[in-house]
Amino acid sequence: MNGRRVSDQLVETIRDRSDLVSVVSEYLTLKKAGQNFTGLCPFHAEKTPSFSVNPSKQFFHCFGCGVGGDVFQFVMKVEGVAFPEALRRLAGKAGVALPEAGPDERESPARREAAQIYELNEAAAAYFHRNLIERPEGAFCRDYLKGRGITAETIKAFSVGFALPRRDDLLKQLGKQFSRSLLEKAGLTSRREGAQGEEGLFDRFRNRVLFPIRNLQGRVVGFGGRVLDDTQPKYLNTPETPVFTKGKHLFALDRAKGAGINALIIVEGYFDVIAAHQAGIPNAVGTMGTALTQDHLRLIRRISEKVLLIFDPDEAGARAALRTAPLLIEEGISAKVISLPSGEDPDLFIRKEGKAGFLKKLEEGKTPIDFAIFKMTEASALKSVDDKIKVTEEIFPLIERLKNKVEQSHYLKRLSDVLRIEERDLRAEFSSRTRKNKKEVSPSRPAPVAESKLPHDEETIASLLLQSQIDPSALADQLDLEDFTDPQIRGILSHFWNREEGRWFSPNRLNEIEAPLLTLYSRLSVRENRYENVQQTARDYILSLRAKRLRRESSEIESKIKLAERGGDFSLMKSLQQHFLKLRKELSHLTLSH
Repeated sequence: MNGRRVSDQLVETIRDRSDLVSVVSEYLTLKKAGQNFTGLCPFHAEKTPSFSVNPSKQFFHCFGCGVGGDVFQFVMKVEGVAFPEALRRLAGKAGVALPEAGPDERESPARREAAQIYELNEAAAAYFHRNLIERPEGAFCRDYLKGRGITAETIKAFSVGFALPRRDDLLKQLGKQFSRSLLEKAGLTSRREGAQGEEGLFDRFRNRVLFPIRNLQGRVVGFGGRVLDDTQPKYLNTPETPVFTKGKHLFALDRAKGAGINALIIVEGYFDVIAAHQAGIPNAVGTMGTALTQDHLRLIRRISEKVLLIFDPDEAGARAALRTAPLLIEEGISAKVISLPSGEDPDLFIRKEGKAGFLKKLEEGKTPIDFAIFKMTEASALKSVDDKIKVTEEIFPLIERLKNKVEQSHYLKRLSDVLRIEERDLRAEFSSRTRKNKKEVSPSRPAPVAESKLPHDEETIASLLLQSQIDPSALADQLDLEDFTDPQIRGILSHFWNREEGRWFSPNRLNEIEAPLLTLYSRLSVRENRYENVQQTARDYILSLRAKRLRRESSEIESKIKLAERGGDFSLMKSLQQHFLKLRKELSHLTLSH
């Protein structure tokens, strides 16, 4: 592909079959807003959506960080891949066959290895699932799942499997199709300590119920297994591999993504997630026993603007809320924390109380800061000043991270009430701390990109042209390309201008926009042009640009008249004066008609 073996026509076919709104919706939640779709930008943290997709022009632009482009640029940016890989992925989704790669275009060893691991994981998931469903040794595991209320339909939907209690059954079965080194790299086999060569390998998962872990695209990246006896560890996950890092994946996020939800429920375990989905609560996802990470939250922001977190009802739960709250604030995610009764997890609670009882419990959620205040003051008698200072030292950093002064004020008042401290004194201490830390704390999120100031009339006409709200013929006999003074706008509009013939025309498509112009191009393509009469607006701005041109020409002529007068060339001066009067008359007529 780097050698341009893929024709421009084939690239256009892939572009035409790749709807940008559908592609972007695989990564974040979009909502219709006027002529565009908007959502939270996947490329920077924000609370208010500034990411916009124009379905008619098939372009996206973020007004917060300035990133923009077409479907290829989106996939390249969001997946961190080069154009050939983005083309390959989109071609696969669009059902377009690409030509075989030449010697100079062979895929990288890392990408080839990742593709092989994905294939192996799919085969392993099918193998484990057959063990559970078909083999006699799976009967005990089937009974175990039945005892936990898991139905046959749910087992099939989640491809739940069973690892036989044998040392090398998977090694023997899948070793016929895949190399043993690949089985080891995929984390499906382990190596006996000190052993060398293939003889030291054995199945990593044995006598465990297994849950395939999938990425957002639904590909199996790893497995989580629970023992069926007293073996330790109770839960065992795939180790870090080229396609799996536990802190970057959430169990069942691929299923929640397609459920049309407006909030994600974050629980810990596999059975918690499965119990929720089986009860008709499809927006539950699991952290697989690890703490929420920033990578988790960035994944979440692609799907939802809100999360509901289930923490343990103890001091550890309060600590977890304190650890998670700063991340939630930084990523701009609205969150509520729910604490279940002592000794209960979501799986048990749902089995006892059902869907209605669980949803009702979710309504009791507190914000992470409220939850942390509640748990910390609950655990402490607050008998001494030191107790109260300890609470403020934990809560102040969270309040300080809030960007909204009203939110800060709300929690400071709440804290003063709970600690029984004069609000005035608490606010003074908070302000003192904030001033002290200001020099030390660097902003962790990028500031919104300051959009370059463009001439409003030029920007509007360019945007109307790009969005096909006016035809280039509207500019005919009115404006030339050089009437647009901004070099970037002029660069974009040069695609509508036939330089040889000196006329405007409608290009078939605009795909080869130069990289430096791409951000502005995407911005103008998604700009909201809400005018009652678009054609009249265009005429007004065309007249505005004509008037500017006449003023510039008049100014230039005035300078030339002065030079001719100083040089004693009165014939030239008279000719220039006549031209000047003609320009002023035309400008006067234009102003009156406008």
